[in-house]
Amino acid sequence: MVNKGNYTLNVITKALEDTTDTSNDHLSESDIDNKAYTGSDEFLSQYKIKAKAKVMSIKIDTKNSLVIAILQNGLIEIFDFKLTLLHSFDISYDNLKYAKWFTENGTEYVFVLCPLQDDKVCYKLLELTDCGSGESSPIKELSSTIIEGFSFENSKLCYQFGKLYKLNQGKIYIYSLPHCQLQQVIEFPMVDKLSPGDDLISFQPVSVNRVLLTVNNVIYLLDLLHCSTLSQRELTHVKTFQLLKSAVINSENSHNSKTIAIGISTKNGPNPTSSLEIINIDVGTNTLKDSLGKSFQVGNNDSSVILKPLFDDKDINDKRVKCNDVSGDSSVPVLHCNEVIEKLSALQDNDITSFDDVFFKELKIKEEHYTEKDRYISDPGFLNKVLDLIFGKFSGNDYPKTLTFLLTHPLFPLSRTRNLLSLLRDQPRLFKQAIVTCPNLPLNELLEELFSIRNRELLLDISFRILQDFTRDSIKQEMKKLSKLDVQNFIEFITSGGEDSSPECFNPSQSTQLFQLLSLVLDSIGLFSLEGALLENLTLYIDKQVEIAERNTELWNLIDTKGFQHGFASSTSDNGTSQKRALPTYTMEYLDI
Repeated sequence: MVNKGNYTLNVITKALEDTTDTSNDHLSESDIDNKAYTGSDEFLSQYKIKAKAKVMSIKIDTKNSLVIAILQNGLIEIFDFKLTLLHSFDISYDNLKYAKWFTENGTEYVFVLCPLQDDKVCYKLLELTDCGSGESSPIKELSSTIIEGFSFENSKLCYQFGKLYKLNQGKIYIYSLPHCQLQQVIEFPMVDKLSPGDDLISFQPVSVNRVLLTVNNVIYLLDLLHCSTLSQRELTHVKTFQLLKSAVINSENSHNSKTIAIGISTKNGPNPTSSLEIINIDVGTNTLKDSLGKSFQVGNNDSSVILKPLFDDKDINDKRVKCNDVSGDSSVPVLHCNEVIEKLSALQDNDITSFDDVFFKELKIKEEHYTEKDRYISDPGFLNKVLDLIFGKFSGNDYPKTLTFLLTHPLFPLSRTRNLLSLLRDQPRLFKQAIVTCPNLPLNELLEELFSIRNRELLLDISFRILQDFTRDSIKQEMKKLSKLDVQNFIEFITSGGEDSSPECFNPSQSTQLFQLLSLVLDSIGLFSLEGALLENLTLYIDKQVEIAERNTELWNLIDTKGFQHGFASSTSDNGTSQKRALPTYTMEYLDI
């Protein structure tokens, strides 16, 4: 408590008193002891003492009935619950700015930070020992370190699970305890552009490797292990929101991922009012899947990437980069995108041969499909321009082999995948190639083709692609948007037992694949939306699949049983033979006389 520059330490305890006399005359009031009646048998006892300096941290040790106060002048004072001074410990620095208690293996520790000149800070780690051990002071100093380049000014600090996090000028510095060694530096683009004087920033931990950051009225949930923004929310009804305290949980040791944080919100207007608010937080699972596609680190991507040799070579020139591999000498050409585009643009329309010659010869491509030797072709803008020329110069009847190569390239432009299947539907070879190898095909287009195709081979290719690239939840959500008629036609094709769709036409792995996809279809539309005849066919199909599974199980058990018996008989026979050979009827020995 602060009063005109004076600091006081107050302790309020609750105790049971005799209720025979509960009149107000029984209560006494003084500077040291003040009792206030709160009920028929409960009293609040308040004790007050003048502090020597500002209190930076207070710890209540209920086990030993102690109050431990860490003061700004570097003193650590230990009181009982009546504020009687028991012990005092001096850390030898009078400008203590940060103190944090933590527990490790049942032992209480505290570390303190004292800023020094020239961007230095003194870090001390202290241990709280047992008060009954007879030592002069229960506080024991374990280590003391001077850290350079710490920049304590205008920094936000927080601690959790053995790591100290410092936010300063758009960067988070992660220090590992107990030695307070710098482990990692992470840059934050959302904080780097702000001015510390005008923007309000707060910083609190919530779980392992996850912290809560607020910038004015925007709240960020950050994963510092994978450098990602797990969640972001803007509080539009307030001007600023500043975190005060958060409930830190260890989501790795428990199934609970929910926690809360408390902060102060300030509203807009000429007379802004502040209020205390609680926010609910889901910290996630601390795995990579929570952070996929959510990175806050922005990289500088060059328009063209040229592979460089690992070792220096005196024979390297401007056009060729020589290297040695297992098969012999190979070379990686430099990609001249503009020259290739100019030559392709100068060609006449529908000239397939010339187009392929220019593309494959200029880029030194030896195969009609993408291989690991073609990794130097890594410019998405160049690939997009080539696709523009292909679809602009050639009609839908035939396309050059260059398109086949691009369909197998892992950097096929994402913008070109939309409506690609409908564009290639009249080209069976290219259509199948796109389904099998083209990356980033939209799920809705794959499902539309799946429910309209009546070809067993393409049906398997599309179903495998869907199950491989997308999750079950996303597949079911997208199926709900499709026409009910298309879904029923797909179920009829699978369960009708025709030449192309009967269970005998598929091997066990293919049947499992279609059965899994069929279960997703039924989960998305529901059985009640199907007609009676379709339900009967579906029941017969499922019964047949179960019959096949039972028959295969019986065959496997029979094979295992016979194999075990044969192996046991063989081993018994071998053992009998070896025993007979090891113990002959008689032996003959020759003696030298």
